[in-house]
Amino acid sequence: MDAQRALLDELMGAARNLTDEEKRGFKEIKWDDKEVCAFYMVRFCPHDLFVNTRSDLGACPRIHDPKLKESFENSPRHDSYVPKFEAELAHFCEKLVNDLDRKVRRGRERLAQDVEPAPPPPLSAEKAEQLSALEEKIKILLEQVEALGEAGKVDEAEALMKKVEELNSEKAVLLQRPNDKVLAMAQEKQMALCEICCSFLVANDAVERTQSHVTGKQHVGYGMVRDFLAEYKAAKEKAKEEERLSRGKEADDRKKQREKECESRRRGGSSDRERYRDRDLDRERSYDRDWRSRGGRDGRDRSRSRSPRGRHGHKRHHSRSPVRQY
Repeated sequence: MDAQRALLDELMGAARNLTDEEKRGFKEIKWDDKEVCAFYMVRFCPHDLFVNTRSDLGACPRIHDPKLKESFENSPRHDSYVPKFEAELAHFCEKLVNDLDRKVRRGRERLAQDVEPAPPPPLSAEKAEQLSALEEKIKILLEQVEALGEAGKVDEAEALMKKVEELNSEKAVLLQRPNDKVLAMAQEKQMALCEICCSFLVANDAVERTQSHVTGKQHVGYGMVRDFLAEYKAAKEKAKEEERLSRGKEADDRKKQREKECESRRRGGSSDRERYRDRDLDRERSYDRDWRSRGGRDGRDRSRSRSPRGRHGHKRHHSRSPVRQY
């Protein structure tokens, strides 16, 4: 029936049997709604792990729907939501583990207190006197048994040995302390603590009982919680390490790029200086050529102006003053 109902819901929708008026107020549940359990979507819900155990968390207040989980796994937004859901689950599981670890510490303290009982007090004077009398009788009987044995009276010697055994039994009862039985029971049933689920076990118990505990809901459930936390923290540490290496690589690349740009600017500045120097040399050469060219014409012109010839190339005639004779 449930399978048929699920098939109809898939084909016709969950609101197939609602009236038009009811459909107006009907809201179809999607995997990203707050009413849906994110823990169940991404991994497991801790509420499902400890049902009918002393660690039972009760029913989960949110929706667990396999169809919604399948829709989430097939959604294009799946990868973007997984880190968010896993972080929420890790936070919840860490609270569980922290509470459990506190119980484990208290359990260790309890086991540490269950040490061997204190040594028994000494015998009273009355019991000490009785014990001394019994030991004296046992000593006398043993001497008689030895004498009868040497005389070959075996039957009589055996009869006396029975009396010796009876006296030894009385001696054992007299020496027995009240704590001896408690100590014997404690040694017989020494307790141990399970570090995974904080359950008290009988040390050196039968293999069947130990296996039953290991495969039990509580042990398996807390094992899943601890394994998930360890895996989640390892993934976070790995991501941090990869991010650190990536930042370091980016910093190295930026440093190399800056060095390359500085080297390029340095080389560019040197080439500019060489280009400017070459241009200045060219200008000086050109100036020298122009100066020489202008200087040559001016020299010729000045030499012409100093020539004794006139403007028309004729020689100038200078008049000589008459010499006056005396």
